[in-house]
Order: sequence, then C-alpha cells, then structure tokens
Amino acid sequence: MNITQMKYFITVAKTLNFTKAAEILFITQPALSRQISAIENELNMQLFVRSNRYVRLTPPAQVLLKEFEKIYNDYNLAVANARNSFQGLSGELNIGILEGMYVGDLFPGILQYLEKYYPQVKINLHTYSFNDLIKKLYENELDIIFTLLFDLKNREMLRYKVLEKTQDHVVVHKDHRLAGARRVKLSDFIDDTIIMVSTEDSEESPRLILDACKTAGFTPKVKFASSLSEEMLWVEAGVGVCILDTRNLLYNNPSVRFLNVDMISDPSLTMAWNEEHYNPMKQVFIDNFMSDILEDDA
Repeated sequence: MNITQMKYFITVAKTLNFTKAAEILFITQPALSRQISAIENELNMQLFVRSNRYVRLTPPAQVLLKEFEKIYNDYNLAVANARNSFQGLSGELNIGILEGMYVGDLFPGILQYLEKYYPQVKINLHTYSFNDLIKKLYENELDIIFTLLFDLKNREMLRYKVLEKTQDHVVVHKDHRLAGARRVKLSDFIDDTIIMVSTEDSEESPRLILDACKTAGFTPKVKFASSLSEEMLWVEAGVGVCILDTRNLLYNNPSVRFLNVDMISDPSLTMAWNEEHYNPMKQVFIDNFMSDILEDDA
C-alpha cells in the first residue's frame, strides 16, 4: 500500500460516503472503489460494509484508521518541513474578509493546519467593505478574499468558488411595526428609509436593491452609508431598514430581526483570488480550505 492509497482509505473511513470522498480526493467514484478493493485484496481483509443506504467500517478498519492517521499525519509533516526547507516557503498570506460577515466557523481547521505545517508563514486577516476588498485584491495587497457572490460576477482576472448559498433578508429593528412578520415584500417598506452602502463602496449592492424596489413598484427613501459597518449601525439603532444576508454578524443580534423576502440578489458566501498574482501559499490555502469544507459537509 502506498501513501496515496492510505489517504483514500482514511478519507472514505472518515466520510463513510464514497461519493463525498471522491469529491474531496478529486477522483471519480469508480476509481476510488477500485482503489479500496485493491487495498482490501492486499490486506486480505474486508474494510467496509457497503449497501445502497450506508457505508460502515469493519472492526479491523477501525483499528487501521486510528493507526493510519498517525502515519499519514507524520508523513505530511515530514514532507511539508522538507518542502518548506527546499522551496523557502515563507513570507505572508493576506486574507480579506467582508466586514460584517461571519466566517468564524470556517477558519479553525485551515488556520490550525497552516500553523502546524507552515509556521514560518505569517497569516494576516483583514476586514474591508466591498470596494476595498476588490481593489486590494487587484493590487495584490490581498491574496484571497471572502465576500458576496454578486460583487464578483463579470470581473476580469478573478477566480472564485461559492462556499455556501445564502439569501437576502430585510433587517429591521426589533421595535419595527413588521418585526414579528414571518415574510415580507419590499413594497411593505414604501414608507421606510432603506439604508444601503453608497455607490462609492459598491456599485452592485445599491443597484440591485434599487432595481428590486422599482420592480416592486416604488422608489424608496434612501440613506447611503459609507460602509457595511455604518449601514449595520444605523439599522441596529432603529434608523431605517436594510438588506443583509444570513452570514451577517447581526443575524443573531437581539436588537434586530431578519425577515424573509423574495430574492433580491445572490449574496452567497464566496472565496475569490486574482489568478495573475503569484503566491505559492495561496494554492496551499485554497486546496486545504476546500478539503475542510467538503469534509464538514460529509
């Protein structure tokens, strides 16, 4: 058995799902099944009990999983240390996060991995509003950004990966007349001030909201904010309403309510990078981050 086959076994054993494991490993499911069968033949023991409804580990597979993980982790650590020494991987990796966006549940795995295998690389986490994120990504001040999908479409030289589908909500103060509503229409807020970021901060966000209001048959009263942070503060204070997605930090704030509304934009959580900017640590981050995401979804 080689180290690649060991990785295949560990991935299937941890996900207990051949389809999901194949996605994580970037191979086809039939190819993965053949590799597992080859391992079972070599070891002369059954490792998985498979049916149309489930995949389970056999007792010997449970023992192998524990031991193989130790071997595989030690192998990766040794290779990473050797590679770092050879390539001189050091320096910094600058990651930008849209202000007001909650991503705390996504980062522990990748940050622990980088700290363990690339301790000489300095990881810098920054928060910016829309335009600053894009500007700094183009100017190579940021290597990777996390933002909303609608602000990335049709931009040149940028590659991106949608990480999670999210949706827009109308956000109101808890004392607002519609705070208890289960679902609302944009036209319900014809008499309210709608707070949105200025066009200097984002061309797309206010355009999408204004177009949605126009489709709903009214021209809204608007208060422009210089950034998402300012927009959030105004709504939290009860001065107007706004449109935010489910990943916003205000989502669990008791002073506001997130109300369901028909689709206004696609604010899905998205990771993006500039394909023309070279930083060897960028691909290390992307590959291992996506592996963590797929495993968490298993």
